[in-house]
Formats: sequence, C-alpha cells, structure tokens
Amino acid sequence: MWNRLARPTDALRYFHPGWFASVMGTGILAVATSHSARFVPFLERVALALWALNTLLCVALLFPWIARWLFYFPEARDDLSHPTRGPFYSTLPIGLLVLGVDFSAIARPYIGAEVAIPIAKGLWIAGTVLAFFFGILIPFRWFTSQSVGVEQTNGGWFMPPVANIVVPASAAPLIAAWGSETLSLFVSLVSFAFFGIGFFLFVIVTVLLIARLIYHPLPHPHLVPTLWIGLGPIGVGSLALVRLSTAATPVLGGQSETARVLLTLASLSLWGFGVWWLASAIVLTLHCLRQPFPFAMSWWAFTFPLGAFTVATYLLADAYRSVALQIFGLALWMLLVFFWTLVTVRTAAGTYTGALLGPPAPAAPVR
Repeated sequence: MWNRLARPTDALRYFHPGWFASVMGTGILAVATSHSARFVPFLERVALALWALNTLLCVALLFPWIARWLFYFPEARDDLSHPTRGPFYSTLPIGLLVLGVDFSAIARPYIGAEVAIPIAKGLWIAGTVLAFFFGILIPFRWFTSQSVGVEQTNGGWFMPPVANIVVPASAAPLIAAWGSETLSLFVSLVSFAFFGIGFFLFVIVTVLLIARLIYHPLPHPHLVPTLWIGLGPIGVGSLALVRLSTAATPVLGGQSETARVLLTLASLSLWGFGVWWLASAIVLTLHCLRQPFPFAMSWWAFTFPLGAFTVATYLLADAYRSVALQIFGLALWMLLVFFWTLVTVRTAAGTYTGALLGPPAPAAPVR
C-alpha cells in the first residue's frame, strides 16, 4: 500500500483539493437514484445507502483537507494560484451543499426531520459561505499573480460558478423549513442572487474555454474530463430554476403562477443547451481516446455534472408530464451509474497504491 510514495506524509503534502469531487459525485448519484426509484422502488434503499456512504466519505476527507492547511500551509496556499488545482477548492462547498440535499431529500424519512433538517441547514450555510469565499479568492489569486496563460484554461474553471449555482438548488428544499416568513424570504433572495453570480460567471468562463479550445491545442487527456464540468452549471442551473419556481413563493408572491411558468421555460431552455454540451463533451472525449488516457482525480468530472443534468431531466419530466424526458432521464442515470462505478473503483485502486497521493505530474498539451 502507498508503495509509490517517498514517505507516508506525502499523502498529506500533496492532498489534491479536488478530493471532494467524490462527495459531489456520490451525493448527486444518491439524489438521481432516488428519482429513478419511480421505475424500480428498490432503488430508494440504494439511494439511502449512497447517502450513508457519502456522509462517511465527507467526514473522512475533512481531516486531511484541514490538516494540510495546518501542516503544509505553503503547498495548500500555492494550489490556490494553480490554474488546474486551484478551482477544485470549490469542490468542498459543493460537496457540503450536495450532502445537505442528501439529508433533506433522502435521509429525512429515516432519521426524522428534527435531525435531518437542522443538519441540512448547517451544511447549506457552511457551503454558501465557502462557495462565495472561494469564488472571490481563487480569481483574486489569478488576478494578482499574472501567471496564468490562455493555454492553461480548462474545464475546472467552472467549479466556482458551479458552487454558486448549487447554493439556490440546495436551498429550494429548505426554504419553507426556516420557521419564519422573514427567514424564508431572506433565503429566497439569497438563492436568486447566487444564481446570478454563478450563471454570469459560467457565461464568462464558457467564452474563455471555447476560445481556448479553438485557438490552442486540446488539453492533455487527463484534463479532458474537466470539459464535462461545463454541464454542471447547466444541469444545476436548470434544476435550481425548476425548484425555485415552486419553492420561492415568498419572493414570487401573487405572481407565483406566472413566475412558475416562466422559470420552468427558462429551465427547459438552459437544459437544451445542456444537450448540446453533453454531446460535445462525449465527442471530444472519444476523440482524445486515441491518445493515452491516464486516470486522475479529474475523472470525477464525469459524475457530478452528468448527475445534475439527470436530476434536472427528471424534474422537467415531472413539470411537463413528459414520458420521453423520463425515459431520457433513466438513460442518463444508467450512464451515471457506469461512470460512478468506474471512477470509484479506479480511485480506490489509486489510493491503495498511492498513485493518486503523490505529487502532480506536469503534462504537455496534445491535439
């Protein structure tokens, strides 16, 4: 075990900021599996098992994440300025927010609302604060370091936008549970504000990334999975709009029915862009399979974005009572299960051998 490390403490020194992508991927699989239980009721138990696994995974990863800042502060700080590793600090707040959804949507019937809802609220507050914090800090480090080149643009840059859009998506199930109209109104306002932050950051990064893909060689294959992350803001944004259309009545007020229709249509339009992005990501991935395709933590990008898009598909299927969308959602869930299983097995193997725990290896771009 860990036979590729020079010393055991290297596992902490080089702990990748993106490890919480596994919490994101497992958490969204739990939610998507719960929605898929409409086809196979047994899947509800599978979703519960995934929630339990995700809770343990999140707690286990918090220890090395915090310890690295305590004992290897220079390395942790320097990663903030790294064009590839830096954006993945946003996986922590996203992981917390998604785990909160697991508690509110999956665990509540089993552990009780009096336990699940306060935990979900605490995770939402922590995730919201950290999403905003890293959404400011990471670009600031780049603005002041002036060390990031255009060719270093990659799909990982979508992580801060995703974090901000997950805030309203995860808040929607909790809006009515804050105990007062004032707090519910405040959370609703915060949700729409964070949607604006995340959406416009997503648009900016999309322009930067597409320009980089056109004018520069494609990134190294180990970064190609990050192109799937662009599906994350689309999927999360789409499901956030659907959920807010019915949950944010304190903001929508007397115009709630008109707003519900408009928000659902906006969700469908954003979802349509996701179909294009998913197809493009698949084509680019297949294109890059002609080159050696080494496993890396970036492979977790195959899971959360696809999972968010899957859940959005199910929600739109319910909103429009579309059997076709339900079937498409089930097909997406099956693809998600395949990716999650593949990446989980490879991650477990890489952790056991130490291949995922050592220093990152630089890689040149290839076409």
